Amino acid sequence: MKKSIGIIIVCILLLSLFSISLPSVAEKITLSLPRETDNSQLDNDVEYYALIIGIEKFAGLSFPEEYWIEETAMAMYNLLVNSSNWKEENIKLLLNENATKNNIQNAITGWLDGKEDENDIVLIFYTSHGWKTKLSQRRYGHAFVYTYNVTNDNKIEDKITDKEFDSWVDELESKHITIILESCYSGKMLALRQKGRVLLTAGGKHFFCGVDDSEGLECGIFSYYIMQGFRGVADLNNDGWVTAEETFRYAKLPTIHTSIWEQFPFIQKYGNRTIIWFFQIPRMYDRHIGSIPLIQLSDNN
Repeated sequence: MKKSIGIIIVCILLLSLFSISLPSVAEKITLSLPRETDNSQLDNDVEYYALIIGIEKFAGLSFPEEYWIEETAMAMYNLLVNSSNWKEENIKLLLNENATKNNIQNAITGWLDGKEDENDIVLIFYTSHGWKTKLSQRRYGHAFVYTYNVTNDNKIEDKITDKEFDSWVDELESKHITIILESCYSGKMLALRQKGRVLLTAGGKHFFCGVDDSEGLECGIFSYYIMQGFRGVADLNNDGWVTAEETFRYAKLPTIHTSIWEQFPFIQKYGNRTIIWFFQIPRMYDRHIGSIPLIQLSDNN
């Protein structure tokens, strides 16, 4: 009987992997015919602005396991700083105690909003812990990300819900915004799906897909492949630019495969709690007409 149950479980996992690994007809067309970058917008008036946030230490809450959140945020920062189309003064990095809720809000509605205009490219990269809101708190949003201020799991005021996050981003003039979220339940940050934006999430929409880091990669799994794409392998049409859409199409399947390998048998312990989760399934919500160019490749890439 135990053998039969084991065989059934293995078959279900294989079928899940097989169904996810095979793109639909629409996805096959998209992969074979990637959208062209709209290079007409890449004139001298276009500036690139990025806000990078990484939080693994909290004011009143600790997690039992070591994560590579800070290293992931620093890796993204260094990648942008060393890219030809990004200027260091146009990139703001907030780590741990500097990533309070007020500081994050001010970075978006103050620093970013004071610099960018409707033609500029904006990237917001957020890596931290996150969760879905309780039914009693659903009026605040579907899910949230943790800030440094977090003191307990039940309080919503020290976290950033998708609705609150969206209200801050709404103040930006840019019509070319990419938001990358690496946190549990980031796929449920649904209020961020707005016109002029591309939202890339590490996973967790319909059921719990624990978003994890990899000790072998020394990085968040999804972010690792996003950054690998930024380094050039995601340039599907060989035009010398990597777009938000291209890097997601590149990163999705390797993230799924690595997640299965790293997270099997999909059981995690948080203090006294044992959680059964699923492997990561990244999602892209694309409400932007055309592609958003993020990285201009140099001859060294």
